[in-house]
Amino acid sequence: MDEDSVVWDDSFSVGFSPIDNQHKELVLMTNELFQNCKEGDAIADMAIGRTFKKAMEYAKNHFSEEEGYLSQVFYPDLAAHKKLHFNFMFELVGILSDFEAGNAVPIEMARFLKTWLLNHIAVSDKKYAPYVAKLANR
Repeated sequence: MDEDSVVWDDSFSVGFSPIDNQHKELVLMTNELFQNCKEGDAIADMAIGRTFKKAMEYAKNHFSEEEGYLSQVFYPDLAAHKKLHFNFMFELVGILSDFEAGNAVPIEMARFLKTWLLNHIAVSDKKYAPYVAKLANR
């Protein structure tokens, strides 16, 4: 593992395995982006674009499922949480567009994804952990 790679540890857990497992998958995709960046040629650029699109699609599906769980437990900050997801997806679309136009640096794309993901899990998602714990005990 290099310095940019993400290592999952239980401090990121929200205590509900369906969400934790999806977060772990997003971490793996982020690490895959860093690995793609090491290749450094046109083939790597294709892989980066493909991986980034895959991560965007996975994140979109994850957000939808996560929001569904939060709705089930009547999470009081659901509207604000949805807005964070929307804004992130909007940023990703812009980054992908810049990349496809040759105006984005792949390593910066990967670092953005890593920073946002880890901050979002550690701060925003941790706030709902007590609510989804109810689902874990069903």
